[in-house]
Amino acid sequence: MNEENLTNKERYARGIEKLKELSGGSETGGAGGEMVGWLNEIAPDVSKYAMEFVLGDVLSRPALGTKTREMLNIAVLTAIQAPIELKLHINCALAAGVTRDEVIEIISQQIVYVGFPIAINGLHAAKEVFDELDGKA
Repeated sequence: MNEENLTNKERYARGIEKLKELSGGSETGGAGGEMVGWLNEIAPDVSKYAMEFVLGDVLSRPALGTKTREMLNIAVLTAIQAPIELKLHINCALAAGVTRDEVIEIISQQIVYVGFPIAINGLHAAKEVFDELDGKA
């Protein structure tokens, strides 16, 4: 894939396709669509950058499958303590076929590297996502 030949419009379109994949087929639904919506309201340029660069370029790269990429995202977002993005990517991971048990294990594994408090925060984010999906939130 030669990234240099893509226009911003093509990158944006590819980002939309990736967003649909991560949000269960909807451009505006799911956690990803919700985030793009509110981000577009407050910072349209940042929303555009996210669509073109994050979704259109980085998350669309072919070397890793979506499931693997989302598992990595959960680990990193737990470690850097980014709860909003973590919850978003837990939803994306579940949509990509990652199980709840795998989500818990990925976050629990972080105890070794970043400590209990950070891993506990990550597990709390996972519980919030699971509760929302189960209609308990």
